[in-house]
Amino acid sequence: MVVFFDIDGTIVDDDTQIIPESTVRAVERLGEMGHLAVVNTGRPYSHIDPRVREMAFEAWICGCGMEIRLRDGWLVRRAPGEALCRRVRDAVRECRMMAMYESRDGALLTDGKYSENEKIALEVERMRARGFQVLPLEEPPRFMKLVTFDGPGCRREEFVRRVSPWFDCTDRGGTMLELVLKGCSKAGGMEELLTQLGLPREETLAIGDSTNDLPMIEFAAHSACLGGGMEKLKERAEFVTAPVLEDGIEKALKHFGLI
Repeated sequence: MVVFFDIDGTIVDDDTQIIPESTVRAVERLGEMGHLAVVNTGRPYSHIDPRVREMAFEAWICGCGMEIRLRDGWLVRRAPGEALCRRVRDAVRECRMMAMYESRDGALLTDGKYSENEKIALEVERMRARGFQVLPLEEPPRFMKLVTFDGPGCRREEFVRRVSPWFDCTDRGGTMLELVLKGCSKAGGMEELLTQLGLPREETLAIGDSTNDLPMIEFAAHSACLGGGMEKLKERAEFVTAPVLEDGIEKALKHFGLI
């Protein structure tokens, strides 16, 4: 079985940033039982919590399918070109959106006064605590993907219209949008990895907690949602496990008979 794991709210508890020992143990046991453990996250590979990188994962689908890594080698790496980055940056500014730009080199790039948005400020604090740089947006702008939040007087509908020819926009709840190159998704990354490995879709399990996990939940043959996850995902998942801090991952893998 190939098991795909989201990170935030799935491996790592969102509120406390704790990774339960039961989760570390369960992922390790999964490999010992002959299954393939794969991270499937919206974060670029370079932004992943070092504690997660130390776990027994063998493959990584990052940036919603924009990067795919198998053990120590890259299978896929995509990024928008300079002209497209500039076009999106201009749309952010002119439509008065607040944005976090995510780059491949490990820096979280911010535009404007990120301290004015609670979620951006919290993510910046967490990135710095993990040793990642937080830099102003460079010129010319270079980034892989971005998330936006509604700013004062923003024109969200206009912004989405302007960027939608090149980016898929996922509503993450509240005022948050996640923008990924069109055609890239967690499900697309899963399909590419399975093709590279010559493995069937029928032997897959996806575990997540939020709306950007819907593509992988719908693609996988089997699926689970964490107990603290979004209701929309719970409705679509085959199994709803316990919350992260109540050994949710371990219980899910036991439910499917994998450990």
